[in-house]
Amino acid sequence: MATYFVSDFHLGESTDDRDRRKLELFDRFLRRVAGDLSHLVILGDLYDFWFEYRYLIPKHNLSILFRLRELTQSGLKVSYICGNHDFWLGDFMQTELGFEVAADRLVLDSPKGKILALHGDGIAPSDYKYRLLKRVLRNRVGIALYRQLPTTFAYKLALGVSGGSRHYGEQKPSEKFVAEYHDFARKCFAEGYRAVICGHIHWPELVEIQGNYYINCGDWLNYFSYVRLENGNFELLSMI
Repeated sequence: MATYFVSDFHLGESTDDRDRRKLELFDRFLRRVAGDLSHLVILGDLYDFWFEYRYLIPKHNLSILFRLRELTQSGLKVSYICGNHDFWLGDFMQTELGFEVAADRLVLDSPKGKILALHGDGIAPSDYKYRLLKRVLRNRVGIALYRQLPTTFAYKLALGVSGGSRHYGEQKPSEKFVAEYHDFARKCFAEGYRAVICGHIHWPELVEIQGNYYINCGDWLNYFSYVRLENGNFELLSMI
C-alpha cells in the first residue's frame, strides 16, 4: 500500500471549465490509485481561497471534499497541510470530513527514514516580501478583524488578493529560487530527515541530494502531477 501526495489545485482561481477539468482528472486519479492508496496527503492550496467561519464555509467546488470524505469513511487516511491560500481553517475538515489537519508541517515515517511534508511557503530567503506578508496574514488579531467584514465582500476581496500570490505557477521559478529550496532540504537532511516534500512553487521536481531526496509535487493547474511513496521509494507522476 502506498502514500500519495498532491498539492496546489487552487480551485476557484479561474473559470468553471478550468475547475471542472481539475475535478475530472482528480476523480480519474482516485480511480487510478484505488488499488494501493492507503494515505493521501494534500500539501495545501486545494482552494485558491478558503476562509472558515464558525458556522460558514465557502460553497464552491465542495464535491472534491465529498469525494475525499468517501476515502476517510472507507478507512483510508487523508492528511491536509495548510497552504498560503487556505490556512484559515477551523475544525470543519477534522470533525465533518475526518481529515488529519496540520497547520504547518507533517512528519511521516518510512522504512528508509523520516519524511518532512509541508506546503513550502516562506522557505526561500529571497522571498522576503512574502515572508513579511505571512506574518501579517497569520496574525490572530488580523484574522479576527477580517471575520468582522461582510462575508461576500470579504470573499471577493480575498480572491483578488490571492491572484497576486499565485504568480509561481505562471512561469518556471528562477534557478536561484529553486536552489534555495534545495538548500532548505539540505538543512533538513542534516537534522535527520531522509526526504523533504512540498508544493507551493508549482514546479514538479524529484532530486537526489547526497542520497536523500527533495521533491516538489508541482500543481494541478499546469502539470497535474503527484507523488507516490511506497517502501521509502518515491515516484513523481502526472495525470497528463
